[in-house]
Amino acid sequence: MTNNPQPFRILVPCDYSEASRQALDACAKFEWHVPVEVFILTVDDPMRAAGAFAESHLAEWLNAFPATMQVRLLQERGRFVTVVLDAVATQGIDLVVVGTRGARGWEGVFMGSHAERIVRVSPVPVLAIQRSPRFAGLRNIVVPIDIDRDPAEMQAFLTELGEWFSGRFYLLYINTDPAVTRQAASELLAAYDRKLGLSNCVNAVVHAEDVVDEILKYASLVGADMIAMGTLGDPDPAHMFRPSIAADVVNHGRIPVLAYPLRHRRSIAS
Repeated sequence: MTNNPQPFRILVPCDYSEASRQALDACAKFEWHVPVEVFILTVDDPMRAAGAFAESHLAEWLNAFPATMQVRLLQERGRFVTVVLDAVATQGIDLVVVGTRGARGWEGVFMGSHAERIVRVSPVPVLAIQRSPRFAGLRNIVVPIDIDRDPAEMQAFLTELGEWFSGRFYLLYINTDPAVTRQAASELLAAYDRKLGLSNCVNAVVHAEDVVDEILKYASLVGADMIAMGTLGDPDPAHMFRPSIAADVVNHGRIPVLAYPLRHRRSIAS
């Protein structure tokens, strides 16, 4: 991740909530290996209250950023997700870092979280932060694998991910077809792994019907520090409420989740 002539542009949406503080804190403390430019987007959403944290806290949160990091403030008013997507397009954003508290109660049933909805439609990678993580300690990264996807897409995703984090990848294939034996599923995953041509990977096969639940269970089992998964991010608002495994993992996970649109092609590697 060196010799990149353009700063890596990161957008951190802020609605003055505790989840926003989590995202800002994580972005400020992560040891980025390329020059970064951070855009902090404050959103005055008429449909939501600002929450327990008032606007006055923003200045305090900004103090966490090192003086050497470029930080720009953007102020917009409108529906949160729409404003975020507009900023992604107009500012040439490479990564969105967003905090999430997950869905809770009836709000979770009908609305989901900001992070969950952004993951569904973002055309660029989204790093969802459930709590302030220790990025320096990322060692185990669970990567759910869809063996029906083009290996070249996943290879690009995992290669770039390897430039971000030096941890071990746990390639997880969840087989939902009872007609496929465990041995057959393991052979399918092994063949897919060979096509990826990556090192430092551990393969795992789980047979289950509930994919989201098994991803979360397996991540807990191996002590994962992050879940990273490809998505089909599409900014079309009509897709806001379509089924999304990645969005559900973000909404119910307890560790950072990186959702990476497989059509995303800009590489921050040298």
